[in-house]
Amino acid sequence: MTPAEWHSNLFQFIGVIIGFLTLVGSVFAAVFAYKNIEEMQKQLNEQKDQYFEQNRGNLIFYITKSSISATHDLIIKNFGNSPAKLISLKISPDLDWSKAGQAHINDFNITKLKNIFLAPHQHIGTVFDFRKFEEKELDIEIKYTTCGKEYTEQYKIDLNYLNKVFTLEPDIKDEFTALKYINKSCLLYTSDAADEL
Repeated sequence: MTPAEWHSNLFQFIGVIIGFLTLVGSVFAAVFAYKNIEEMQKQLNEQKDQYFEQNRGNLIFYITKSSISATHDLIIKNFGNSPAKLISLKISPDLDWSKAGQAHINDFNITKLKNIFLAPHQHIGTVFDFRKFEEKELDIEIKYTTCGKEYTEQYKIDLNYLNKVFTLEPDIKDEFTALKYINKSCLLYTSDAADEL
């Protein structure tokens, strides 16, 4: 083999190696780009899901002590930021209105409500007297639709804690009292902000 042929074969061999390395590099670049696009799509889907969860309707059934009598308020409220439509509410064991001394308001049984449209932060409710109610735990199943999707949520309510939950609401009788509460909340806010600095 002459030196010219040897150099020619060497340059061809080097060209083949460079071509192969370029091909491998291109494959790695394509795989990396694909993975990058896949990750970006995953993040976009997570953001869309998070946005949907933050802005969908969210119906919750809860019980609170009535501020005007010995009864309790049974409330279904839309805590979400979009409208929601109540399909059904099941309470187990079923509330026996005659046992609780409320047989005359059986027509207001909240479990009979169906297809009720609730705007964001709107609620519906009725009253129930749990003083003679023997069961201590309720199983709740609430079904509703919002933003084109149907949800079924299940949870328990422990009746032992009905009288142990406190809510604080200002007693506003006139404009002057309202302004005092607003001023007090502003002072608390600015005090908390100063503490953070």
